[in-house]
Amino acid sequence: MDGGKGKDGKEYEARDKVQILGSLELPNGEIKHELVDLTVDDASVYQPLKNKVISISCGAMAVGRNVVFYVRKGAKPILAESL
Repeated sequence: MDGGKGKDGKEYEARDKVQILGSLELPNGEIKHELVDLTVDDASVYQPLKNKVISISCGAMAVGRNVVFYVRKGAKPILAESL
């Protein structure tokens, strides 16, 4: 993502983003697959893992009516067992 200015006029730096197909567990126990955009420190770490099943420590927070996912500080993607 390119840098720029936010709505409040403050400047922000360019950030790397990756898009993954996440498996999200629903309250009824079923799994929902959803595309998730994640801001990451270095997108090049994810390139060798493209089209593979990975695991990464993420958090989630509510922003209005949406849920925003984020990679926990210092978390690195690892290959995961097939689901």
